[in-house]
Amino acid sequence: MTLPIPTARDVVAYLNERLAARGLPHRVQYLSVVPYMNPMWLSNWSVPELADAPEQDAIEEEIREARWKFPQIYEEY
Repeated sequence: MTLPIPTARDVVAYLNERLAARGLPHRVQYLSVVPYMNPMWLSNWSVPELADAPEQDAIEEEIREARWKFPQIYEEY
């Protein structure tokens, strides 16, 4: 049995839930997804819209956790 690969929608929902739980005002609307699936199982997505947010330490911590949980995703949204 193979597990389905998550989509950008799954990661956006996860990140928005985590950001809300921390009381941060930021929400994610989109991810930048590279369609190439890395054989090293490295993350193929990023969150450019949060790059200039002032709470970078907390945001980066949540992004790191999300990359661990969702290393490879499809762009479908």
